[in-house]
Amino acid sequence: MTVEFLLFCIATVGMTLIITQGGILRPFRQFLGDRAERIRERREHKEQATGRKTCQSLVEWFNELINCAQCTGFWCGLFCGFLLVPWEAWRTLNDFRFVAGAPLPLKFFLLWFCCGLGGSFLASLGSNLIDWVFYRKMNALRYLEEQDLTLAERRANTEQSGMS
Repeated sequence: MTVEFLLFCIATVGMTLIITQGGILRPFRQFLGDRAERIRERREHKEQATGRKTCQSLVEWFNELINCAQCTGFWCGLFCGFLLVPWEAWRTLNDFRFVAGAPLPLKFFLLWFCCGLGGSFLASLGSNLIDWVFYRKMNALRYLEEQDLTLAERRANTEQSGMS
């Protein structure tokens, strides 16, 4: 069960980050974002003309979904939970009193829903952790770059003072 859980965590976070931040899907996200922006502008113009609010389109909703690690993490958690949670886990649900007498479809729903919630949390946590590590790395590189520039300036100054 531990191996399946670790695989679930890694697969959910990995799939989420590939969808929301991966370079391989960047053209798709840009295309969808441009299309969603045009639809949003048309919808807002229509709302101003008629004075009535209209619903968000499916393209706008999907664009928000694939740009949000927490939202995408929920759906990736559902998917990975369906594929990776072993069938023995379904049987262990009977150990919980509030689920023991529930019908089987409700047990499936509860477990998948919990996988989605867990995936949402893990993806958000993983995304924030990766962003933090990347931010720290970029700051460290910036600091080293500044140190190199300072050293180069000092050398240039000592060379100029030595020449004169």
